[in-house]
Amino acid sequence: MSPVAVLVVEDYADLRSAIAETLVRHHYACDTATNTEDAIVKLRERHYGAILLSPCLPIKDDPVMQFLATSQPEELPKVILMRDPSIDDEEDAGRSLLKPFNNEELFRKLAE
Repeated sequence: MSPVAVLVVEDYADLRSAIAETLVRHHYACDTATNTEDAIVKLRERHYGAILLSPCLPIKDDPVMQFLATSQPEELPKVILMRDPSIDDEEDAGRSLLKPFNNEELFRKLAE
């Protein structure tokens, strides 16, 4: 069985790199994107089982979420938002990770 492919969309290079390295060490395939435009290009090129998304905009206006809304249901990856604790958005709380998060929280969200 091939590893689950995860796309990490994060603008902070150190965090993006640390998450990607952790995922690879735990047998996930991982690509990274620094912004939403790069993420959409990668989403067009490959199917991902999950996206770790650090939203730059309110989630309803996020270009990645808008792109996914036009995708076929069977192609939809799990979206896990990496949120700053100062952002209070109850609607997305169930599918989000508050920064900073630990590896156990990350893997639990990926397994849900």
